[in-house]
Amino acid sequence: MPNRVMISPDTSPIPCERCGRDTLYVARLVSGEGTLLGQVMVCTSCRQDRRAQRSRRGG
Repeated sequence: MPNRVMISPDTSPIPCERCGRDTLYVARLVSGEGTLLGQVMVCTSCRQDRRAQRSRRGG
């Protein structure tokens, strides 16, 4: 099973330096077995924008 990025439901977002929206979260990086690997910063808006750009380019 692949690693997962998990955002806690009680986490409050902060402004993202890239897009300016209040959609930046501190999330846990968890292995497929459930072991905590670390923490990462995840902007849900920027992530959606990159996904949309890839689909428009066909990648």
